[in-house]
Amino acid sequence: MRDKTRDAICSLVFMSFGIFIFFQSLKIIPRMGKDIGSGYMPKIVSGSIVALSILKLVLTLSKRTNEKEKKENSDTLGGILTIVLLAVYTLSFNILGFILSTVMYLFFQILILSDENNRKIPLFAIIAIVVPVAIYTLFVHVIKSSLPTGILGF
Repeated sequence: MRDKTRDAICSLVFMSFGIFIFFQSLKIIPRMGKDIGSGYMPKIVSGSIVALSILKLVLTLSKRTNEKEKKENSDTLGGILTIVLLAVYTLSFNILGFILSTVMYLFFQILILSDENNRKIPLFAIIAIVVPVAIYTLFVHVIKSSLPTGILGF
């Protein structure tokens, strides 16, 4: 399958997915009268998915047909590893808790996305620890919303 065909199909699939999420988020009823509600973020995310899918489709279809398609560095393995990593993160979220599962997810995701030229493991570890702790602090202490604590209790 040519890159142009694959990109067009992928754009249409993601556009359909975004539209599906949007219509599902319309069913979420806010608990408080004039509150934005729980359906607000799914609408934003689904709208973003649809917008980016349309942009990708337009860019794909506007490519010249006779343009030579280059496959310099196919990152199929990186895509598969990302999907597997997201599945493991989702399964471990309630067991390990937000902080521990997110630290592990971020560290390994950054490793997957980096190449040998920019691989700085100490920096990746710092980012993977600081970001979840900051998000946890924001949610628990500022917003006063709980996140899963997991087996370690934090």
